Amino acid sequence: MKLYALKIFLIFNTLTMMSQSLEHQEMTKLLKENNIPILGLGVIEKAALKKIEVFGDFPDGKKASYNTIFNVASITKPVTAIVALKLVSQGKWDLDESLYHYWIDPDIKNNPKAKLLTTRHVLSHQTGFPNWRNGKLNFKFIPGTKYGYSGEGFEYLRKALESKFKMSLNDLASELIFNPLQILDTQYVWNEKIDSSRVALGYDADGKTYPVYKRKIPNGADDLLTTIKDYSTFLISVMKGEGLSEKVREEMHSNQVASVNGKYFGLGFEKYTFKDGNYCLAHGGSDNGVKSLTFIFPKTKQGLVLFTNADNGYKVYEKVLTEYLGTYGEEIVALEMGEKAENNTNLLKGVVKQDAKNKELYNEILKMDTVFFDAYNTCDLEKQAEIYADDIEFFHDKGGFMNSKKEIIESTKKYICGKVTRTLLKEGLEIHSIKDYGAIQIGYHKFYNNQEENEKSIPVKFMMIWKNNNGKWQIKKVVSLH
Repeated sequence: MKLYALKIFLIFNTLTMMSQSLEHQEMTKLLKENNIPILGLGVIEKAALKKIEVFGDFPDGKKASYNTIFNVASITKPVTAIVALKLVSQGKWDLDESLYHYWIDPDIKNNPKAKLLTTRHVLSHQTGFPNWRNGKLNFKFIPGTKYGYSGEGFEYLRKALESKFKMSLNDLASELIFNPLQILDTQYVWNEKIDSSRVALGYDADGKTYPVYKRKIPNGADDLLTTIKDYSTFLISVMKGEGLSEKVREEMHSNQVASVNGKYFGLGFEKYTFKDGNYCLAHGGSDNGVKSLTFIFPKTKQGLVLFTNADNGYKVYEKVLTEYLGTYGEEIVALEMGEKAENNTNLLKGVVKQDAKNKELYNEILKMDTVFFDAYNTCDLEKQAEIYADDIEFFHDKGGFMNSKKEIIESTKKYICGKVTRTLLKEGLEIHSIKDYGAIQIGYHKFYNNQEENEKSIPVKFMMIWKNNNGKWQIKKVVSLH
């Protein structure tokens, strides 16, 4: 009997290892095909972390470990939300009190709308702020009247919290979340607790690494550093409602405002409701070298955490979601990537739809953008001059107007060379054909100050008009907004 039991155990164990090996082989192949260096996966079942898998390698060829540290971009926001909601549950903070009592941004100090802002507005994205300010902070609509995704709102909340409690957001989160849950690899800032050898660098679509930004000041909306285990542990705590009053938990799970694609935002999380009546709370993260997703299902006690360190990370979303979330994953993919999905605002950010007619043009302009800005970043002035048309027009909302190619090149040499690095944000990039002329490129990019590593880089909008001279593309006009 014992021998029989041993054989059964060995057969089962062998089948399990074969299954794991096959999964690893398939995932490794998927990553290579899509130029994604590292992918981390956390599977939650019955409100417990069932599985951690980290696939891929570090630049030195070393296999990425289970405790690889990822920058998770906007998946920072749920942590900031839970900090605030735990304080509300403790009676130390009010969900509907005006933030004006604790913080007022100088840009809006004379705007009466500033007195309307509350924590509820921030956590449900109803502040009226843009995602990020373009120059001065302003309101796009009256707070509390509709949905408008905003990182600025979470930064506003951070400053209000820090002002009242005389602590940094990182210290508040450590006291309320990180230390009690023993998630010690999670920080808003790059400090002595961060093991740099375990940090997954961010990669662009061509396999080049982005500059490493070591944040010293917390951002309430962006750049949290964490691991699959840590963030999964955090989500399980949220799923259980730990440290939250019953009233606050109900508010967090409720439909606060309609967002996009038939979804709603609660407090800190977006909410999907499925055909069978189940629902999940979710959030995505998208930035240079970051494409990540998280889901928790409070009713069925399941969840999924997916981190990648590449612009191409979104390319595995459909396969991973349908594999691990089954029909729920299929519903999410259909909602976000179907014909009615609203581009650039959905959870699966980074998916840019191009019809067959425009795909070739899109790829051609993207290639020219890479050629030009590689020259920009490496100070190849000759290549830049070659791509600029002789009658180039350059409009800059702060720098003014220039229409001398020589002057533009000289200014680049003086103010840009060796000092600034530009990266393109490919999610939301628009390419439009101009009949018998060329193309219009509209999108967002970031500029990193190589001399001031702590200076914040935010996405800024731009437009370029490209002329096709018998197959030779040149930039005719640039509109740069800061």
